[in-house]
Amino acid sequence: MRAALVPWPHTVQLDDATTTALDPDRVVIEAENGLRDVRAWLERELARLARRDHAEEKPPLRIVLLAGEAPREVPVADGVSPDEVAQDERHTVTIAPGEVTITGPCPRAVLRGAATLVQLAECSAGRLPLGRIADGPRLAWRGLMLDVVRHPFSTEEIRRVITLLTRYKLNVLHLHLTDTEGWRLQSTSHPGLDATSPGELITRRDLDALTTFAAAHGVTIIPEIDLPGHSLAAVRAYPRLNAGGAAARLGYVDPAAPLAEAFLHETVTEFADASRGRFVHVGGDEPFGMPFESYVPAVLHTVRAAHEAGRRVVAWQEAVRAGALGEGDVVQLWIGAEVSIDADAKKAELPEAAHPFVDLMVELFAHAPSDGPAAAAAGLPVLISSSDVLYLDRPYAQAADDAEGEDRRARLGFRDYPAKTLREMFEWTPESLLAGLDAEIAGVEAAIWAETITCFDDLAFLLLPRLTTAAERAWTRERTSWDDHWARLDPHFGLWKATGWGGAFRPATTQ
Repeated sequence: MRAALVPWPHTVQLDDATTTALDPDRVVIEAENGLRDVRAWLERELARLARRDHAEEKPPLRIVLLAGEAPREVPVADGVSPDEVAQDERHTVTIAPGEVTITGPCPRAVLRGAATLVQLAECSAGRLPLGRIADGPRLAWRGLMLDVVRHPFSTEEIRRVITLLTRYKLNVLHLHLTDTEGWRLQSTSHPGLDATSPGELITRRDLDALTTFAAAHGVTIIPEIDLPGHSLAAVRAYPRLNAGGAAARLGYVDPAAPLAEAFLHETVTEFADASRGRFVHVGGDEPFGMPFESYVPAVLHTVRAAHEAGRRVVAWQEAVRAGALGEGDVVQLWIGAEVSIDADAKKAELPEAAHPFVDLMVELFAHAPSDGPAAAAAGLPVLISSSDVLYLDRPYAQAADDAEGEDRRARLGFRDYPAKTLREMFEWTPESLLAGLDAEIAGVEAAIWAETITCFDDLAFLLLPRLTTAAERAWTRERTSWDDHWARLDPHFGLWKATGWGGAFRPATTQ
């Protein structure tokens, strides 16, 4: 039986017949000075597993954290690093009688090995199999986008998300901080935006603290300012950002308006300065109702401001149409092949005044198939976030295994997306999502939008277990099967319940 490791490692040589005792109360961790954050994380995780009511006292286990060479049999990660200096996350975990050694070329690599050890410890019933694991990621960018505008997750809840990413070896948290509904990051340049937030503001100090916390957990935070579309909150706060008023249903910043150019430059610069990573995300999606001749200069302004602030840009795929992205920038492909709009059906759901908006949606999405080829032709790497399988706010097609889960299943998920089973959300690879497109893959990023979310357990329900698929596809080079993945994942449900993620969706059947 394979160990309950998710994502599955590159090389696993474990012998279940020979084991060593693991008593979390009797562990001695030794680490070099540069690995203190890893040691602290591992100590906390093992303390969580500690049991004081032992039937028998087991011998102590020595855990040694070492900076050393990467395992040669594991290939270097492909894709684009989210960090200024690329992190070599390859590592080895060696389990011998009475001792575990975790070795990697940098602290983040050792942390990934420690996460493997914790998963083994959680499912080992006090005995670790002897042997060796050599591992490393397939892709350098493995992320989750979290919408913190439509539901104002607290900074403590965001920390809980970060710890979940660490568990499954994801390394990017993309925070969607502005949208039609509000402007969540406190603004020093335009304080009128602060009143638009649907919840407590995230201050710059908050974001700095989250960034520090994330870095210690092997995660890079990338803040997103969504411009020039999805800007109704900004236009309401500063009506002169659009010469014609709010414009369309989602709003947009008109670069021809008197204050617009300065607004775009100053707010993007704020976000770029708030990012300690290599990138800032500048949005660019769904500029419904915005004339293309206005959209192009608006995107040019936002990209230029980010570059002048010393950041490279990530942008949603529509931005490639403006021709503003340059070397080092990344295009995030999100519009899946299955996305289609039945204009007549959509209009039947909406008042007549909204019908022109539907026509604009149809027109904008009709150009989506050309975005990937345009990125490839421009030599821009693509970040895969296909809504077909990586938008985790999609409804579940399977029944839940209890009444509470069924209540949530009826309420949660964006209804424009057809419901899918867990197996359907698993059956893809990065290459299959880019079939026929000769483009560099920057990485994989799942996305969770919060239109239907009302509490943290709702987030857990939509996020888990589907986030583990994204983690495995981004990390594991081997094409694992659904049955194998599910068998390894099943023990994790109890762990989620024990660590504050008990709202996770549990299907009545896996088929």
